[in-house]
Amino acid sequence: MQARPDESPESLQWWQKTIVYQIYPRSFQDSSGNGVGDIPGIISRLDHFTYLGVGAIWLSPFYPSPQLDFGYDISDFCDVDPLFGTLQDFDNLVKECHDRDIKVIVDFVPGHSSHLHPWFQKSVRREEPYTDYYVWHDGKTGDNGERLPPNNWLSVFGGSSWAWNEERGQFYFRPFLPEQPKLNYRNPRVVEEMKNVLRFWMSRGVDGVRVDAVSEIMESADKSQDEPCNMKGDYPQDQYEYLNHIHTSMHPEGFPLIRGWRDVMDEYEKKDGKSRFMVIEIYAPAKSRNVYREFGGNPFNMDLVDLERSGLSGQSLKSLIEEEYSNIGGGWPTFVLGNHDRNRLTFRFGREFADVLNMLLLTLKGTPTTYYGEELAMSNIEVSFEDTQDPFGKNMGPERYELFSRDPCRSPMQWDNTRHAGFTKSDHPWLPVHPDYANCNVKTQTKSDGSSTSLTLYKALATLRQKPAFLCGGIEFAICNKEVFSYIREDKTSGERYLVALNVGKVPALSDFSGSPVNATVEICTCSASKRLTTGQTVSLQGLTLNPGDGVVLKL
Repeated sequence: MQARPDESPESLQWWQKTIVYQIYPRSFQDSSGNGVGDIPGIISRLDHFTYLGVGAIWLSPFYPSPQLDFGYDISDFCDVDPLFGTLQDFDNLVKECHDRDIKVIVDFVPGHSSHLHPWFQKSVRREEPYTDYYVWHDGKTGDNGERLPPNNWLSVFGGSSWAWNEERGQFYFRPFLPEQPKLNYRNPRVVEEMKNVLRFWMSRGVDGVRVDAVSEIMESADKSQDEPCNMKGDYPQDQYEYLNHIHTSMHPEGFPLIRGWRDVMDEYEKKDGKSRFMVIEIYAPAKSRNVYREFGGNPFNMDLVDLERSGLSGQSLKSLIEEEYSNIGGGWPTFVLGNHDRNRLTFRFGREFADVLNMLLLTLKGTPTTYYGEELAMSNIEVSFEDTQDPFGKNMGPERYELFSRDPCRSPMQWDNTRHAGFTKSDHPWLPVHPDYANCNVKTQTKSDGSSTSLTLYKALATLRQKPAFLCGGIEFAICNKEVFSYIREDKTSGERYLVALNVGKVPALSDFSGSPVNATVEICTCSASKRLTTGQTVSLQGLTLNPGDGVVLKL
């Protein structure tokens, strides 16, 4: 993928030049001593981003909520849950971030609300204009006269996606938890309500939004249609993957909603000339993601999030990344390796591959998003079924909870080697801190003796990607085989060229990168490779040996 003629550092928007860092507020820093992270806690740690060279933070939900899905069940879209602070705290966060030239991105959860939201309470009572704010249905009559859901649609969290409401005498659609009723976007009032939510946060200085669960934003109008079985796997009949979701996922009537939200953000761009970023969560092939891009969305590339160790190779990385570049058209890629719903890199690939994968993320063409703690190579925690907090895991029962629980990747951030890793003064953090926090923490990894750590490597890569070759230069694949994935980043204007070579395989690889030139200079290398290579060292491209987990950026 070569840079387009109009791409230069000066022509790029802020969100094309920065690293986006995802904060899970419950787990980042507790300032109140209740064991749960909060907004004042985030403010107290903003210097971490200045140190790293991160220019944007994305906050997972902090809105008022019964916390049954840890904030994704929202009872007020335009306020802050007291658990996390106040609106004044949020305003302070925005100001403190902007004073440091850090942008603020918030989660926008447009698909559903909490069952405690006033809209839903009024909809249950059929109070106008809220009667049709949600997706209601009479259901159908069973053989014995019982009320049954109108179809076989399944919840993402398992079981029927329909819940019965006794007071109203109807079923309501809920693609996730029963306590998360689905908003009805065939009602123009709902469309405008959610646009006003965006306006509320844009008016408070927010620089962008991450749109949650876009695939489920709209469902078929005809609720009498069942979804067919998914013939590609052997799944229990109550598990979401059992069905092929032709009526409830990526419904075409949902696409124009993206355009409406983008238009709202454009309103604010016109007012002050400052670019607003909208990235959308979607797990879909590259060609399907492009449909959303055509309507103004900027979809996350989740291909690397779904990748596991068994499928990791130089060839698989080339295939996934080349597909994105080939299908993106005039768009801009947004790569991500992990998030609050997926196991950490060390769990999926092994500790030895954490650094080399961060090198991949920060040297590709596009906007990288990092999940908190991945700059340290933090690990999953172990949580028993009895101590499980995540409803996804709880709903699956003690036999299957470990396959679905998201608790293991949501453990508290590891700041230092004091009790509970400096996250909280409480005796009981909401989730346990990983036992390895004494060695794996920010303070320990911020070395001053010149030795390399995951954190210092990340910082060096963040600095490197500000060079034109990495910001907007072209990308050309080099050697890509079972072990090695490599590519050249080049800025035509300055003539700067870099070779990025990564061993993601299982055995050492000796590769011949020679051509013109024959030698190159080591710019940055992973911690494992630093045992043999040093910054500034001249190496021969005719025989470069990389062990599994080694990565190196060479200046050509």
